[in-house]
Amino acid sequence: MARERIGIMGGSFNPVHERHIEMARGALEELKLDRILFMPTGNPPHKHDELADAEHRYEMTRLAVLDKPGLFTSRLELEREGVIYTVDTLTLLRKQHPNADLFFLIGEDTMADLLNWRKPDKVFTLCTFAVCCRSTSEPRTNPVYRQLVLRGAHLVFLTLPPDNVSSTEIRVSLAAGKEPEHLPPQVMEYIRIMGLYHVPQSPVGADQLYPKLRQALSEKRLVHSLLVADTARKLALRYHEDPERAELAGLLHDCAKCMPLTVQQAIAQKQRLLLDKEIVQSENLLHGYVGAAVAEESYGVTDPNVLAAIRCHTTGKVGMLPLDMILFLADKIEPSRRSYPALEEVRRLAEENLIDAMRYSLLSTLDYVRKQNRTPHPTTQRVVDWLNRLQNK
Repeated sequence: MARERIGIMGGSFNPVHERHIEMARGALEELKLDRILFMPTGNPPHKHDELADAEHRYEMTRLAVLDKPGLFTSRLELEREGVIYTVDTLTLLRKQHPNADLFFLIGEDTMADLLNWRKPDKVFTLCTFAVCCRSTSEPRTNPVYRQLVLRGAHLVFLTLPPDNVSSTEIRVSLAAGKEPEHLPPQVMEYIRIMGLYHVPQSPVGADQLYPKLRQALSEKRLVHSLLVADTARKLALRYHEDPERAELAGLLHDCAKCMPLTVQQAIAQKQRLLLDKEIVQSENLLHGYVGAAVAEESYGVTDPNVLAAIRCHTTGKVGMLPLDMILFLADKIEPSRRSYPALEEVRRLAEENLIDAMRYSLLSTLDYVRKQNRTPHPTTQRVVDWLNRLQNK
């Protein structure tokens, strides 16, 4: 039986960023690894300045890798007490996986510091180090490389181009009110929700809603909701609408999506929602109407505009307000959406004109449904007719 090849991505992940993901995916492919464990440290011997709470760092890391095949998050270092040293972590992993080859992923700067680690000679017997360049294309020219080899270290070098992205620089940018380009958008949204790294909390109070939403949604749906919230916020800023309202609507728009259809129907009946038979029998359509009721009753949302946007995000409605359109479109174009024929054009139009984007999106939906030999919901056609009248004006 072939030995399993396990990659280990350790670090504070304060916060996790795209270079971490890029490095892991490169190692997964180049070294033919079976999986990579992202392992946020709980109480590192160094790095105490501006270190976010361990649970926040774990959750950000989890959100960043959820939809990445072969990448997983481990709580091994979070659940240990005292100061955490890599030699102890590797010893535990070796006991848990005696028939596996371990590859510890590090940056070029970390390679230069390996001899200062606790019990480095023992560490060298436990794993191979996979080194990612940060500032030079040939890390073997680093004087420490020969010293490490002589001490028994096994090193392989990834072929990713050098990139000097750092969590420290990202934290500085966040504190200055910027949104760093190397942050996954779902991580940026989590940072806003929790008010981490001196970022103003938004939407206010969402940190209290998040644990409940995390329990209510599947992992894929949770990431989708964070991405919709982030996209809706950006569209709201683009069209001079309230970004917090848009963000809250995006965060909760699918709060009923993972409920069984029978549960959704029971809520609709209890709330006496006036809905036609087709909506009541469709999980894809009903969850928006039920979601508005759940957002109000279970999540304490009182803003009628937010509730209205959640309510109509599945079918649209005649007389949609800008916030309604923003949520509807954000749901369709968020970054993780699987490509469909109209996607890029809807994304382009969403940056130019909400009405044009809505019209194009709904027309593509009508076309798709008809090609499937199905009958579109009449509300969709009514909304398109209304948008046509607006466009003509």
